[in-house]
Amino acid sequence: MHLRSLLLIIAAILLLTDCKKPDRNSPVIQQPEQPLEGYGGQNYLPTAVEKRNFDDNTNLGYWLYFPSDTAIKEAPVVVFNHGFGAWNPACYGGWIKHLVRKGNIVIFPRYQATLLTSPSTFTSNVAAAINRAFKEIASNPSWPQPIKSKLVYVGHSYGAVISANLALSPNTYGVPAPRAIILACASTGNAPQGAASSYKMMSSKLKMLLITEEDDNTAGPTFSDMLYNSTTYIPAANKSYVTHVADNYGYPAITAEHGEAAATDMTYDSGQRNAIINLSFSSTRIDATDYFCYWKLTDALMDCVFNKLGCETAMGNTEAQKNMGNWSDGTPVKVLEVK
Repeated sequence: MHLRSLLLIIAAILLLTDCKKPDRNSPVIQQPEQPLEGYGGQNYLPTAVEKRNFDDNTNLGYWLYFPSDTAIKEAPVVVFNHGFGAWNPACYGGWIKHLVRKGNIVIFPRYQATLLTSPSTFTSNVAAAINRAFKEIASNPSWPQPIKSKLVYVGHSYGAVISANLALSPNTYGVPAPRAIILACASTGNAPQGAASSYKMMSSKLKMLLITEEDDNTAGPTFSDMLYNSTTYIPAANKSYVTHVADNYGYPAITAEHGEAAATDMTYDSGQRNAIINLSFSSTRIDATDYFCYWKLTDALMDCVFNKLGCETAMGNTEAQKNMGNWSDGTPVKVLEVK
């Protein structure tokens, strides 16, 4: 090849390469920021978060979080059930902080001492932790006291299965019946012994929100499909099946994978580590998916069941429910798919 021809080819390659680089002077299209107000928004109570560690490295350990404002005498309760192995609260710290600053008590049970704890014990372990937490709170009257009639379960992955179990049989497990359950990417993985044999008898009084991810190759929709279809006593108006979808229009792209419900906040770090916790820390962030999907829908559903407000945002396949905000150039983010 002649030198002149070689130089022309190299120049063309460099030109093409340069064309693929982003223009440093062009604005980056960014994800929606957290709304100032509304469900999922920044309209927080003027309170810090009190943290109490009752994780004794057993199957029955738990963390407790509540508003520090002593003027708050009582509060609704969120039992937050982590995914398999993700017992470090920092994995979900952003969401926990959001819930507490909205005025809730959060109980975060650790239902497995190790990765080898039998899944058949998970639900009873959580029930024991819940009752331990209620007893501890009762012994500290200066803390906000739980309004047990205003209780919801939030669960991610295996934690969603546990939440469904507790909602199915609260009397069996000796815990209060929840008003609502929020189940994110529910799955037992390859350990089905932690699930109930049937969920058909789930209470007709319950409101159930199922959230799946479009590109979840870990859990998939199988368990969520089963729950939605088999809970025939729950009226259609009281349950909603949401699929969050990916959108790569801007930067960073909005992904739709198994860990989207995680919301890493290292100020909630318990110091515990394993492969699952490490993966969560390295692969998750707080972003528009939290604000407009998980946090928004949970806030709205709690307001719906406690105060009869926000129901049109929590459920019903409405624009308010499906809305995921706008990219920084005004383009709408791909909306949630609802059935």
